[in-house]
This record gives sequence, structure tokens and C-alpha cells, in this order.
Amino acid sequence: MVEQMGGKPTAGVGFAMGIERLVLLLETLEQVPEEIARQVDVYLCAFGEAAELAALALTEQVRDRLPNLRLQVNAGAGSFKSQFKKADKSGALYALILGEEELAAKIIGVKPLRGQGEQQNIAWDALSEHLASCVVQG
Repeated sequence: MVEQMGGKPTAGVGFAMGIERLVLLLETLEQVPEEIARQVDVYLCAFGEAAELAALALTEQVRDRLPNLRLQVNAGAGSFKSQFKKADKSGALYALILGEEELAAKIIGVKPLRGQGEQQNIAWDALSEHLASCVVQG
């Protein structure tokens, strides 16, 4: 092949599996397992500068305790509606809501995005355990 491209004759060995064709077939048939197709488990929406700073600390804490959790934080400001649109579009199972009221009470709203129940308010120190029970194990 090197010679065909204008190079010197060179010995070589090749290998191909065709995995990309299998992936395309699975996507076409809509048979890709959800845990592979979904890139985000939890999407954190923070409203206000103080909440955004607290969100970064909470995110670090959760990622330390749950390294396999796919947690995305909204990048940049945005209205409540726009952040929830991004959360839904991400495919996340849950949205975390952190605003001024939640910040003052040291709680965070956990809202199911795929019809798994009602929104709950969880204390910051119990967040990792809650996410482990409803996302990582569930």
C-alpha cells in the first residue's frame, strides 16, 4: 500500500474488525443500550453567581464520591427555562437545581427528567448517597 501511494516498497500487516459498521447498524435499528447512548446522568442547573460557585464545590464533592457518575454542570448563565432545556437535551436522568433559596438552606433540588417521580429537596451532605441510590444503582 505504501508503494501504491508513491513510497518505497514496505512490508506491512493490516487488521480490521468493522466495529464502526456494527455501531452504525445498532444506531439505525435503535438498539444501542441506553447506558451507552446516554452521555450524562445528572445535569446541574445553578441560578445566580453565588449558586454557581457553590455548584462547583458540590460537583467536585459528588465526583470524588461517585467517580462513575456522569455529571454535567451548566456552562455559563442562563434563564431557568434555558438551563432546563439544556438539561433535557443532554439526555440526563435528573436535573439538580441550585438557586438562592436552596443555597441559603443548604439543600439542592433533584428533579427527575424522564418521568421517575416528583422533585425532592436533598441536603448537600446527603446528595452523593441519594444520587448513588437513584442513578448509579438504579
